[in-house]
Amino acid sequence: MMAIGILSDDVNIYNEALNYFKTGVGNGNIEQTVYTVFPGYLGQGQEEGRDQGHSGLEVSLLGVFCSMAYNQGDDMFGYENNRVLSLCEYFAKYNLYNDVPFLFFDDCNNDQQWGVSSASQGDTRPAWDLIYNHYVNLKGIAAPWSQQYAALMRPEGGGGNYGGNSGGFDQLGFTT
Repeated sequence: MMAIGILSDDVNIYNEALNYFKTGVGNGNIEQTVYTVFPGYLGQGQEEGRDQGHSGLEVSLLGVFCSMAYNQGDDMFGYENNRVLSLCEYFAKYNLYNDVPFLFFDDCNNDQQWGVSSASQGDTRPAWDLIYNHYVNLKGIAAPWSQQYAALMRPEGGGGNYGGNSGGFDQLGFTT
């Protein structure tokens, strides 16, 4: 929706996407996407109890969304004390095979998640240099787990370089 609003120069469509990110009633709301933030600046994402492939997709799609908004003058990377970064740090820490805290999550379909899922742990998706460069290089914010994950992924390829299923094609890549 945001991309359509930008491409068509339609402020109403753009603002609808931006407002949904901030206050929407569903999973596109950043407070739903990043369900809770733990000490150590680790934000548990709504997909963490499902599998790491979907959790990694959250990171890559939020990076693109926030980049589009940032280029329009709206800093969603920084929204709610860099809540997107907390999600990235949580994912990166866990997918570098470290323990993370977990809070029970019951999604809108009543799918109950009792613990962080190890399914697809170590997921690789091209998104990490975009995150790293924005927070560390542009904003000067420490992002130690995201920095390690970006280094692991570097240089990033594009869609199709990460397997033949949807995980290899769901994001554009080439953020290095």
